[in-house]
Amino acid sequence: MESRGLIKKLVLFREWKFHQVYQSWLNKYRVKKEFVTLVEIWILLFAVLFCILVFLIYINKSSTQWWFLRDARNKYNNTTFNHEIIKTDILDLKKINRDKLKENNSKTSMWVNVETINIDQ
Repeated sequence: MESRGLIKKLVLFREWKFHQVYQSWLNKYRVKKEFVTLVEIWILLFAVLFCILVFLIYINKSSTQWWFLRDARNKYNNTTFNHEIIKTDILDLKKINRDKLKENNSKTSMWVNVETINIDQ
């Protein structure tokens, strides 16, 4: 009987040891699983923040380009408007000169005063 008790104690000891090793392995696996889940969450968070950052940079760049384009378009329109005014003034001066030539009806040379027009930007 004593040998049975000894064998029973040995088997129980081995079962207890196996259970202890199994529990420690489960605890390690759970910790690793929580760590992996935590790493996945951080990677997802960084990916979302990176996408938001790239989106904001794209929006900032496009809005900046739009501002410069609008500014250049305004300058172009102002320059075109000033050019049209100058062309109109030149046409008026030509008309005045033609009218003076028709009035004189002579072949004499005329001195024409031409105004200097500066375009300020």
